[in-house]
Amino acid sequence: MSNTVGAGTSVSKFESASQLLAGLAVIVLTILGLAGLAPNLLVAIATIVFGAELLLDGTASAAELNRLLGQAAVGDGIPTSTFNSLSLVFVAGVAGIVLGILALLGVAPERLVAIAVIGFGGALLMSSSAVMRIRSMGTSAAAATQIVSRFAEGIAADTAGTQTMAGLTAIVLGILALSGIASVTLVLIALLALGCFDVLSSAFINQGLIGAFRVGART
Repeated sequence: MSNTVGAGTSVSKFESASQLLAGLAVIVLTILGLAGLAPNLLVAIATIVFGAELLLDGTASAAELNRLLGQAAVGDGIPTSTFNSLSLVFVAGVAGIVLGILALLGVAPERLVAIAVIGFGGALLMSSSAVMRIRSMGTSAAAATQIVSRFAEGIAADTAGTQTMAGLTAIVLGILALSGIASVTLVLIALLALGCFDVLSSAFINQGLIGAFRVGART
């Protein structure tokens, strides 16, 4: 049991750290871009950073899923849609990196970053329930008490709700940007929202870990 808990905690820490660092970087880049400091350059860089974060996030979620699959009682309850949702995260991350690099090279930058943002939003929207399911199952399998399990499930639900809102925001702003309405500005705002989601998500994960450790220590 201790090895299982340790593996799950390591994955959560990695996911939390990557989200926090990427989120802060995206927030700084987008604010500077909105302030008028080389917005075309910074929006492309922010797109690459968030794409890389999605790729790392998908890797961490896949590692957690593999860990759960090693536990028959938990792995049997994971539907096929969970695997498909994680695949979307990988694809969106890779696509975002490629589109961001092309935008840096000057290949239709406004359209490409808008398309990347729509892809980011779609991936977050489609994977929100899958990520919540993985986190809930992982904690339930390793939790020492029902209190720890319920606490972490609540944190996972909060994260999924925030992820859904961030995904919808990115999709709407990305579509508006594609229509030619202040394209770079709207994409920067969308990326700012996604960066804020990363920071909040990281805080949710850390809160769940800290709460679990405190309750576990009392028991």
